[in-house]
Amino acid sequence: GRGDDHRRREISPETVFRCMISCISAIITQLSLLLIPSFFPSLSLFFLLLLSAMVVVLAIGSVQYCRRLLGVRASAPAFVFLHIIFIWAVYLGVIREAVSTSMDIILNGELVILLVGFFRILVSDPGFVYHDSPEFMEGSVSEDGAQPQELQLLARGGDVQRSSEVTSLSSRRVRYCRSCKAYVRGFDHHCPAFGNCIGKMNYVLFIILLAGFIATEASYAVCSYQWVKRCKDLERIGAKSNLYRSLAVSTMLFILLQVLWQVVFLAWHIYCVCFNIRSDEWINWRRYPEFHVVIEPSPDQSSPELRFRNPYDKGIFYNLKDFLLRQGEG
Repeated sequence: GRGDDHRRREISPETVFRCMISCISAIITQLSLLLIPSFFPSLSLFFLLLLSAMVVVLAIGSVQYCRRLLGVRASAPAFVFLHIIFIWAVYLGVIREAVSTSMDIILNGELVILLVGFFRILVSDPGFVYHDSPEFMEGSVSEDGAQPQELQLLARGGDVQRSSEVTSLSSRRVRYCRSCKAYVRGFDHHCPAFGNCIGKMNYVLFIILLAGFIATEASYAVCSYQWVKRCKDLERIGAKSNLYRSLAVSTMLFILLQVLWQVVFLAWHIYCVCFNIRSDEWINWRRYPEFHVVIEPSPDQSSPELRFRNPYDKGIFYNLKDFLLRQGEG
């Protein structure tokens, strides 16, 4: 159908190689974190988190520097997937013994649902617009004589001209994604971690999945804390116990770091939903005329003042209704 060229994920040698690079990056990140509780077992949680954040930034930064130096690319979705698998493996191999049956069922269920949602959004259509879509068919000739097909070619890599078609697309909240080289209805942002644009058709799934990550990570943090506490109460000693403790603590630190930024990210998107605004529109509102309010200059001003106005805000109740039913303008 129409979107197969965007949604298809072909398994090529390059894709496999990029996944291998991501695997190496994930291993380096987790091994770096493993050193923290091994060398600093008595530090408080605050300082462990602070040190972990520095180590993660340093590890990922070093890997990215090496990748650029060698001219190789990695796969962000593979990086996320491998971290999920690693966390799950540590849970099954180490932490599970200290967890109740009900909590075990909940966490494993959350992880399964998380992976299903992850792959679902990876291949989802965010709302791509194609040359035979109504948005392109209406107003077939622009002010400069460009046909919709020509506009599509411009969208795939050229400069987008100021035309009646572009204005029409803008009024429908159809934005251009440079990563996907395509127009997207209700475009919010391109998410490297999910390997896809976030737009009108998958925005609900994106927020549900983001909340799912937070819930799963919170459950894992509780389980790992229970294991560490039990291990301390039993006063287990030995190389194996020390390794297991380091794995439990390092993965818990990694999870807590994820929760910290994801909660802020989720709060931002809830704000955007409540006020019917997209991240791209908030950041780049000066590019979109419908957000402009021109204030005539006063005698002491030399030029008009441009202010922001959100024409799509209908009030929180109707904004939420449009979002949940996907019947709004974007």
